[in-house]
Amino acid sequence: MNPDSRLSEILLGLGLVALGIFFAVETTAIKVAPIYAKVGPTVFPWIVAGALIALGALFAIQAWRKGRHGPAPEHGPVPGQGYPATPSAPPSDWRALLLISAALLLQAALFKTLGFVITATVLFYAVAYGFGSRRYVRDVLVAVLLAVIVYVGFTVGLHLQLPAGVLAGLI
Repeated sequence: MNPDSRLSEILLGLGLVALGIFFAVETTAIKVAPIYAKVGPTVFPWIVAGALIALGALFAIQAWRKGRHGPAPEHGPVPGQGYPATPSAPPSDWRALLLISAALLLQAALFKTLGFVITATVLFYAVAYGFGSRRYVRDVLVAVLLAVIVYVGFTVGLHLQLPAGVLAGLI
């Protein structure tokens, strides 16, 4: 295994652990009304935080052990004996990851100020762009439509208020 690949996998696992810890810390700040007996608004954030911490730790440990014990033994057909070689994994797209991460951080920072619809539109568009779509007009229209549907679904269907932000009088 390439040492750089091993280090990046370990760092990715530790990053997931850090994200899980962040979710856990932020979940403790959620105010829970006494009306909730057992299942309240913090159940799913705790599940997500725990899953991120556990899976991140397992991923980092696996990457560390892989480097310590050498590459995993090859099983199955041997290339050159009538069988094709197993294709290698595609390289990581760090630009897409950084773009989507930046859009997610932007949404978190401007969520209350700009509102859900605008920040979710930017995030949905960034994801489409990061995944390689270059149909700008269609992507913006789909992003706006998705954001409005989710906003209406939460506010009208579930009676959970998402911030309207600068669009407060319009929606």
